[in-house]
Amino acid sequence: MAAEVVVPASRLRRFCYQVARKLEVPEDDADILAGTLVDADLRGVHTHGSSLLPGYARRLQAGGTKRDAPLTVVQDGPAVAAADGNAGIGQVIATRAMRLAIDKARHAGIGAVSVRNSNHFGAAATYSMLALPNDMIGFATTNAGTRVPPFGGASAVIGNNPLSYAIPAGTERPIVLDMAQSVVAAGKLAMAQRKGEKIPVGWALDVDGNPTDDPKAGLAGLLLPLAGPKGFGMAVVMDVLSGALSGGAVGMDLSGPRPAERPFRVCHFFMAIDIGRFVEVSEFKSRVDQVIRDTKAARKAPGVSEIYLPGEIEFELRERREREGIPLLASLVDDLEALGADFGLDTADRRLTLGSD
Repeated sequence: MAAEVVVPASRLRRFCYQVARKLEVPEDDADILAGTLVDADLRGVHTHGSSLLPGYARRLQAGGTKRDAPLTVVQDGPAVAAADGNAGIGQVIATRAMRLAIDKARHAGIGAVSVRNSNHFGAAATYSMLALPNDMIGFATTNAGTRVPPFGGASAVIGNNPLSYAIPAGTERPIVLDMAQSVVAAGKLAMAQRKGEKIPVGWALDVDGNPTDDPKAGLAGLLLPLAGPKGFGMAVVMDVLSGALSGGAVGMDLSGPRPAERPFRVCHFFMAIDIGRFVEVSEFKSRVDQVIRDTKAARKAPGVSEIYLPGEIEFELRERREREGIPLLASLVDDLEALGADFGLDTADRRLTLGSD
């Protein structure tokens, strides 16, 4: 098993923030970027956490990601807006777009915002969950570079386009669904490669369309859609909601090599639903609580000790890791500390494994 070290969440967040500032990212934007990366690590979604920082840094240096790009609204209405991300930092653009959707829902009952010309935005749940404190249901999706073949195909035609719903509850934890449309996200293969592990056959195909247990071959090849035609169909729908509806890039427009100096051109779609415009919020939350309790009280299959709702495991992980720290691969910590050295961070600031603050 690959070696891990425990990193305090506060130290990791400050490190990511300081690297972003060294790249001349504005303070508020650097804070958003650092917060979203560490939040993913806290929730156990390491494929979308601090492991992305070196790649993001390269793109900011090369110009493929613009360090201070605004979210520009190009069409506006009471409940909807179409916006341009101007090749900005995906997490920053997405956060502002979701906040705009929430603001519109506050006034119109529902808010929807499309975004074109953005960059990779990390974990979709980061944005759907922004609706929760507002007693709203949140939704977020994005398209991505082509990685998934059609069911029965052997060449990629669509991105592994994730979706996330966040639903508030009463005394129970919220329901948070965050899923890609392939069996696993590409980041799972990258993590397996970093650990020197094989992947299960059925996750990916190599460049020739053959099943593989080699994560490197899978990363160079294709990701298999979740549940065959169902996952592929969902990927197509998310592409349309993100790309076609925003007037941005879709499908094969996002194929081919993506050098660091070229924007990803990915597109997003966000929605917020004000629960109180449909039903009393307390009644809604009580009903969601009942769904959760009924689910967890279901008779368990042999060998199963606990039944989980979507997002429950991540909430438990976050609570524990906020107290105990975040376990990261030692090789990743080495890479991050080297990145900090490259950007001239003080020794104390770039040492991630020092004691908690």
